[in-house]
Amino acid sequence: MKIHQIKPNLQNPIEIPIGEKLRVCLVHSPCLELYDDRLEPPLGLLYNATFARVYGYEVTLIDLSSYPVFNLENAIPDDYDIYGFSTYSVNYRFTKQLAQSIKKRNPNCILIAGGPHASALPIVVSEDEFDVVVKGEGELALVEIINYLQHGLPLPKTILGQPFDPLDLLPFPDYNLVDLNTYTREVNGSRCISILSSRGCPYPCVFCNSNIMGAGKTIRYRSPGNVTAEIREIKKKFGIRHFRFQDDIFTLNIHRVRELTPCLKEEDIEYRCFARVNTFSFEMAKLLRESGCIHVSFGVESGSRKILSKHGMHKLQSPEQIKNALENSHKVGLKTRIFLIVGFPGETDETIEETLTLMRSCPWEEFSVYPLIAYPGTPLHDRPEDFGITKIDRNYSNYLQIGRNFRAGFTIRTAEFDEEQVREWRDYVVQELLEDGRTWAGNSHGFK
Repeated sequence: MKIHQIKPNLQNPIEIPIGEKLRVCLVHSPCLELYDDRLEPPLGLLYNATFARVYGYEVTLIDLSSYPVFNLENAIPDDYDIYGFSTYSVNYRFTKQLAQSIKKRNPNCILIAGGPHASALPIVVSEDEFDVVVKGEGELALVEIINYLQHGLPLPKTILGQPFDPLDLLPFPDYNLVDLNTYTREVNGSRCISILSSRGCPYPCVFCNSNIMGAGKTIRYRSPGNVTAEIREIKKKFGIRHFRFQDDIFTLNIHRVRELTPCLKEEDIEYRCFARVNTFSFEMAKLLRESGCIHVSFGVESGSRKILSKHGMHKLQSPEQIKNALENSHKVGLKTRIFLIVGFPGETDETIEETLTLMRSCPWEEFSVYPLIAYPGTPLHDRPEDFGITKIDRNYSNYLQIGRNFRAGFTIRTAEFDEEQVREWRDYVVQELLEDGRTWAGNSHGFK
């Protein structure tokens, strides 16, 4: 099946035809296995809804996270013309059930699937209940889909959503579409809002599915003025001065961080962000601290050179860079969180000990440990044999990184180890780091 490519023209906006406008409902499905399913509003759907509303369409956003299970279907009204769902692998089966329920109550409605799972498996998802599947970013695609239907034009089954560029032309997410008081994300014990100041990631990590939503490795940045204008608006409207930058790598480009620093410093905010060890110089650490950053997270993944290498994760970072970055963060007083992955093909008791030895020798405070999951759209999922994976659990409902009571999905087997061995490694690493005096991220005081 061919994926239809829409080429919108930002210079000539779509004309909304005279007459009754179609009504759109965007739905964020719950993930029932998470300890806290209502950390923050669904930023992707907020961007989509806000953009479509700028074009004059009536759009409602319904966030079902943490909603009572027994009443979920009734929480979605059945009088909309179009329903859009952001899909994730771990709760995709549940999203399908919600879509089926809506279609049963409103047979004439149009169902749209977007988000990471649909972007990774657009043909597979198109064979389910959905009338159209969007692969990639949704803002432009959603408006075009509405316009197709408004004009009575036939709708392609699958659509390639174009990456939005330049990002400064996007309207700021309209947080009035949700109830901010119901979300629990915190920075330094205070309620915060997540901001996306860039889109994309240039790195080829074989386990990561972040690139499936955008234009491959193309990075797009918002200007410092545009970022600070959104911060000022949030401070004025909601009285919030704590933020979480949701960029894949906030510290990707030191020249941009140098430009952002005086702007963020002037706003007198506190924030946290995601960083990468190979770009985290001492100057980068100082710039973050100066600009209001108080918490930084690193995808360390492993302390084994073999696992990190281009023949392994293709992480393109070394144990020496990990140690240097964590020390730089500590020197300037940043609270530091690390993420580790166990169970990558080639993992052994020895590589696990290499990871623990390195982590014990470095200064940092918080951690999470995930079992390796071969998410759809990643090389691990699409070409498992290239990595020595002999079996992958294709029940995506098991693709849980961390749930209630440390629960996780163990879904990969190789010739050298099975799922139970990965479970034992994870439990061992968690216990060892706790005994070393580090804090499990879920128990961190003031930082959710």
